[in-house]
Amino acid sequence: MRGETGGQLNALGLLTAGAREYHASTADRMRSVMSRLAHGQNPTALFVTCADSRVVPNLITASGPGDLFTLRNVGNLVPPSETPGDGSVGAAVEYAVTVLGVPSIVVCGHSHCGAMRALLEGAHTDAGEPGTSHMCRWLANAGPSLARLGTAPDLPEGPPTAETLCRLAQVNVEEQLGNLMSYEAVRERAEAGTLTLTGMYYDLETARVHLLDAATGRFTPVPGVVTGTVPPQRTGTNVGGQLIDESPSGASSRPSC
Repeated sequence: MRGETGGQLNALGLLTAGAREYHASTADRMRSVMSRLAHGQNPTALFVTCADSRVVPNLITASGPGDLFTLRNVGNLVPPSETPGDGSVGAAVEYAVTVLGVPSIVVCGHSHCGAMRALLEGAHTDAGEPGTSHMCRWLANAGPSLARLGTAPDLPEGPPTAETLCRLAQVNVEEQLGNLMSYEAVRERAEAGTLTLTGMYYDLETARVHLLDAATGRFTPVPGVVTGTVPPQRTGTNVGGQLIDESPSGASSRPSC
């Protein structure tokens, strides 16, 4: 799929070509699913992740329309409930938990994260930098993650390394899970056992998902995954190269996150 003008990539042409392809090959097959979902959504999780274009939540969770209520921002951050300023994250959390009644919240970080690298380079302290002032002020919300990383006893010494970046991305996930508990609606349901909080980490180079083990505080590979195996064939509707299982509810039939 390409939209080019004078040899240069044309973003509008690319998106238009994609929309045209969607209407030609997918829209008709999706109509029955989407017509049911049009009357309401019942997602299985609030999925908080980074705005990074390389992270595709529905792809790495094999989910489809109606499955995930997705919240994306730079660095997959969840500022504590009483943090002044932009309230969009809090609004999404409260809507997902109080209105939609999701039974699960997932915070997903990833490797090679530009936000975490900027944090290591001190961007959160340069709020007056022209052109990036909003980004720098936003990254200040991740300051506690950086401080938490600094207390780790086994960090490599010297300039930030790939390992340091990876560790920060994972520590940041843990920090955001803690911040979620500052929201009354989240805390009450988590303590009542009706809401689970899960940490996830996506490694771009290996395309593998890791889950936070609450007992050890470490991210471990998803249980039951055997490298190199071919998954069983599934039936359903193909959406952009992904097979969507249809169910009576109109959502894909898969386990909760």
